[in-house]
Amino acid sequence: MKRVLVTGCWGFVGRVVVELLRSHGYEAWGTDLKGSIAAFPGKEYVPCDLQDERAVTLLLEDVRPGAIIHLAAQSSAAISFDEPLRTFRNNVLPCLHILDFLRTRSSKTRLLAIGSADEYGPLSADIMPIKENRSPRPVNPYALSKMVQSEYCRSYVSLYNVDVVITRSFNHTGPGQKEPFVLASFARQLIEIKEGLRPPVIEVGNLDVRRDFLDVRDVGEAYIALIERGKRGEIYNVCSGTAFSVRELLDKLRGIAGLDVKVQVSKNRLRPVDTPELRGDPSKIIADTGWKPRIPIDETLEALLDSWRDFGGK
Repeated sequence: MKRVLVTGCWGFVGRVVVELLRSHGYEAWGTDLKGSIAAFPGKEYVPCDLQDERAVTLLLEDVRPGAIIHLAAQSSAAISFDEPLRTFRNNVLPCLHILDFLRTRSSKTRLLAIGSADEYGPLSADIMPIKENRSPRPVNPYALSKMVQSEYCRSYVSLYNVDVVITRSFNHTGPGQKEPFVLASFARQLIEIKEGLRPPVIEVGNLDVRRDFLDVRDVGEAYIALIERGKRGEIYNVCSGTAFSVRELLDKLRGIAGLDVKVQVSKNRLRPVDTPELRGDPSKIIADTGWKPRIPIDETLEALLDSWRDFGGK
């Protein structure tokens, strides 16, 4: 498994995973629709449209990875309400193309298929934290597409013995994250206010929802642990087990930035349907792989703000 292919390698999580794989001694290959080949020495970056079955076949025949970390996706629930068809195509077809290649040509390659905690849907607070045996009830097109991906993966394990491990990844943030994700949006607005580029008003959506946030660097370590020690066919929550309200996290960001700003709810930032709380139980991934989250939320938020200072609020 020395060679690992990362799909969506130019995305927020993909860049982190590539760096971590290299630090663990792996030969990290990447594929995406865009990006600069300069970050990948030699031939280790291969652009590919994963919705094209023939292109996926050529990619995997060329790279011959021991494992694939499949991150490529339309990953915004908010965008999925406006673009449900594009979300389905981006989030289901590429994984199905990879699965079918593994079924027919590469049964020893492990696929880590990245799912979402959004698949669980709305649940009452008294059953938190959520365990992996909870049946999914998706309430947005993004979550539905991820549930379909997960079901295809489970079918290919049971029908064809393809080596797949599935995640239900909870919220994550950290340095390098950009909009439309909520904490990245707050960070951008705060830096723009700090630099005098906008009035001292921050636009927000629903601040009362509670989410289980991880640092993206902890998420990357979890994915590496799962390709190494996860069990075939199993679903794993990638989460911290602790939930914060979005309001609490905004207050932390304001404190780190040293800003007292007005908070204004924007209708454009409210979802048609929202889940009041998502908090996962990480005991299964801890037991099977030994992975644990290590970076405290305050350190994560400070790193997020620092990265937006480097972006210059852009």
